[in-house]
Amino acid sequence: MTRPLLLGCRRVAEDGTPEVTQVFRRAPESVRAVRRLACTAVTDWKLPDLADSAELVITELATNAVLHARRDSFRVTLQLLTADRVRVSVVDFSRTRPQKYTAGDDEGHGRGLALVEAISDRWGSDPLPWGKRVWADLQMPPLPELPATRVPIYSSLRAQAVYVLILLAVAAAVIGGMAARG
Repeated sequence: MTRPLLLGCRRVAEDGTPEVTQVFRRAPESVRAVRRLACTAVTDWKLPDLADSAELVITELATNAVLHARRDSFRVTLQLLTADRVRVSVVDFSRTRPQKYTAGDDEGHGRGLALVEAISDRWGSDPLPWGKRVWADLQMPPLPELPATRVPIYSSLRAQAVYVLILLAVAAAVIGGMAARG
């Protein structure tokens, strides 16, 4: 299903992987649309467990572009690298590379790249002739290991038949006991 938000911004990257890309106006209100695009893309790629991480990381990267870029627009790209890995990136026209800042307890800003680093598998920035690309790779968390169920395995057909008969007898006794009470 093609979602309306993704119409016109889907394409295939040079390496053949699917991606979604869109240019946004460099304005604070664009960050909300960037978040929606990220959530829609990862959900469309059947990775809804990455939606919160993708939204948070792309919000931080887009906010930095809104605050620090030199031109009136920036580009957001989400690329499906593998079945469980997504790259989010923001391209802007500033050549100034991002730097992690250690914010004080009373400061209201300066923690964005620390959050990006904490949530992503890895992140970085690539210089471009006219600006830069800041990116982060997000990986689906591994599925929790389920405890092994202890189901007895009987090798012979006779043993399996006896086991099934025992289960049926227990089930009949439980049902009969419930019927006698009620």
